[in-house]
Amino acid sequence: MEIKDFKHSIQLRVRSFEVDSQGIVHNAVYLQYFETGRIEYRRNFGIHLRPDGVFSDGMKVVVARNEIDYFIPSYLDELLDVHTKISWIKNSSFCFEQLIIKNLNKQTICQCSGILVNLNSKTNTPEKIDSKFINEVKNFEKELILKT
Repeated sequence: MEIKDFKHSIQLRVRSFEVDSQGIVHNAVYLQYFETGRIEYRRNFGIHLRPDGVFSDGMKVVVARNEIDYFIPSYLDELLDVHTKISWIKNSSFCFEQLIIKNLNKQTICQCSGILVNLNSKTNTPEKIDSKFINEVKNFEKELILKT
């Protein structure tokens, strides 16, 4: 993954309660950073997450898989950039790819690939992804793989 391939990013600052006894950001905290990037990616399209966990466009998504590679640590008060993109969409699932880099020197801290599944909000069973979502992502990303 390269920064140039990402059209969406947000900036976060490492807070005191996110570092562990070694003084570095705890590995589990990166999952929260990635989730924040995913939520803000959708907000970029004018979609917000409602208190009931369903997005304002009616999509209810859950994480089915996260795969993270860690390269270097980050520390208290550092500014981090979370880069996010959707790389592919299937019938009821899609893949977010993400990078977290240090804002100061552009070193890659970690990268993530996460598969999310769209659920029916009443039955909690996988549901076909709406074409509106697909078109929004295609228009934004320009490079997207539609899988069958």
